[in-house]
Amino acid sequence: MDGNWAPSRVRRNFRIDTFSAICGGVYIAVLVTFMPIVVRRLGGSTTDVAIVIAAPFVGHLLSPLSTYLLMGFPQVRVVAGTVTVARATFLAGVLVAATPLMLAMTTVVSFVIGIANISAYTALMQGIYPDRERASAMANVRIGGAIAGIAAAAVAGTFIDVIPAAWVFAAAALIGLPGALAFFWVRYDGSAKVVARRSLAVISRDVWADHKYRRLLLSFTVFGIGNLMNVAVYPILLVDHFNASNSFIGAMTAVSSATMIVAYLVWGRMIDRGSSIRLTLLITVVTLLIPIGYIAAADVWLLIPVAIVGGIVNAGGEITFFTNIVQIAPRDRIGEYAT
Repeated sequence: MDGNWAPSRVRRNFRIDTFSAICGGVYIAVLVTFMPIVVRRLGGSTTDVAIVIAAPFVGHLLSPLSTYLLMGFPQVRVVAGTVTVARATFLAGVLVAATPLMLAMTTVVSFVIGIANISAYTALMQGIYPDRERASAMANVRIGGAIAGIAAAAVAGTFIDVIPAAWVFAAAALIGLPGALAFFWVRYDGSAKVVARRSLAVISRDVWADHKYRRLLLSFTVFGIGNLMNVAVYPILLVDHFNASNSFIGAMTAVSSATMIVAYLVWGRMIDRGSSIRLTLLITVVTLLIPIGYIAAADVWLLIPVAIVGGIVNAGGEITFFTNIVQIAPRDRIGEYAT
């Protein structure tokens, strides 16, 4: 048996992973829920809001370069180090930002740094969790993050109405930092380093030659562009059209996070027993209900069902993003496929 999959080590890493997810859940819930709303309420343009929404996508777009630069470093240090730097950067940035555009750019920079570890993280998840338990373990970890997100969204939605938003964002980053630092204590032996550094051109050519993965990438690209256009509009609709309060927006996120708890359990078991790719198709179809819900909603309270659907698809999408790669990629090239 792989020493990394020894029961005692798996349990230890799972506890650390869960603690990191709880701290990260607070940080992400506050950032993702309220940053575009705050930018808009402070007088930010639609472009400023779009910059905030696009931040994770910019991070993924630049991740191949980050992966290449970080090859050869221990994966645990890459994951923990990038997340720590990202949250520290966000903490400093929100405290000095004086305009909506500065807040938006701070968000972009923090996501670019944080997502730089995507290759190392994906390979690490394959290394520290056994095959038959991986999706369930990752789902249970994310349940902890979702529970933390419920509390964080509700509390932040209340406080952001009475104190400066920068303080709320800074507090979320401070809570997120211990989780990032704790990840340094994850134990992973064996192929803890990338065997050899290959050029981006060679990696791209070899990955592109995998016809099954190529089709997946193309479908994700087309769907992702369309979905990004929709997601950029939602915060503007909440502020300008529905005139939703910060407390209500926090409640929407709490409902979505609560839904994710159940969805993580269901999706995790389905992936462990079947195909991650087939589940991705189902999630993609269900995602179409979100823009339809915004179009059909005649009142702000009718967005609650949209939040429930959002929780279902977000939970599935977050898990399948990693499990698709683990199921498709050759075991020794998971990191390359993740870029």
